[in-house]
Amino acid sequence: MILQKSIVLIIAVVLLATLASCTEKREANQKAAVDDQVKVLATVNDVPITEYDVKFRLRKVAGGGEAHGVSPNVLQTLVRDELISQKAVQLGLDKKPEYRQKLYDIESQFRAFQRQEMANLYRRYVREKAEVTDAEVREYFEKNAKQLQTKFHVLQIFYKGKYDEIVKAHQDLKKGMPFEKVAARRFAGLPDNIKAPWDLGEMSWNQMPTSWQGIVDRLEPGQVTDIIKGENDRFWIIKLAGKRVDPKITFATEKEKLVEILRQQKADALYKTMLDEMKEKAKIVYAK
Repeated sequence: MILQKSIVLIIAVVLLATLASCTEKREANQKAAVDDQVKVLATVNDVPITEYDVKFRLRKVAGGGEAHGVSPNVLQTLVRDELISQKAVQLGLDKKPEYRQKLYDIESQFRAFQRQEMANLYRRYVREKAEVTDAEVREYFEKNAKQLQTKFHVLQIFYKGKYDEIVKAHQDLKKGMPFEKVAARRFAGLPDNIKAPWDLGEMSWNQMPTSWQGIVDRLEPGQVTDIIKGENDRFWIIKLAGKRVDPKITFATEKEKLVEILRQQKADALYKTMLDEMKEKAKIVYAK
């Protein structure tokens, strides 16, 4: 565990140095008016009008459809609009409250898009740095072989966003009401000839939600959990109807799945370490 934490810290330091370098380069490049890859079609008092400006205008004209080619008329229209925009700013019309409100709204949408996209790219970047060795996968399998080779026959009572309902179900179970009867209340008028929707059948270790792990796999047949809370306001009560060891589940069959699990664990640990370090070094001031 200590070795793994040390590895995470080392990788974090390297990534932070890389990010710092990237930030410096980005700030230096911000002085350029337009990215090198963007084709400039015209300038109006040194303000560029690019092919992306034209394509955006064409998409608006086409009602959101795909834009093809560059229309001279559209380019001339953009030149005219840029001239008018610059003159309006000179006259101070950009200080009008109604304009400022619309501008703030659009700018906040842009910043939200930028944060989300950068966060996604950053997570992908960190994940790519989280490497898993064959030895680590083998060790994980050997330590968890019994659990990994077990099939769990699961019954569930499930509610999303209805905590009062799951509490009532839990109370009725405590009073001695059969699990199947409580589970069936969500499915009034269910035909007798179909499989009960609360019976999930047999599940492998990798099919269980994360919030079940360490709870459901420790049950003995016939036992019932307390309320399990998951993400997105989801709630379960689980009954283990049975379990068995499946000899067909081997290291070879599970290796790829285990690699993904371990890579995600490493990436999550690295992400947290780097985020903590960024918070320590950042100057964050909240308005009073």
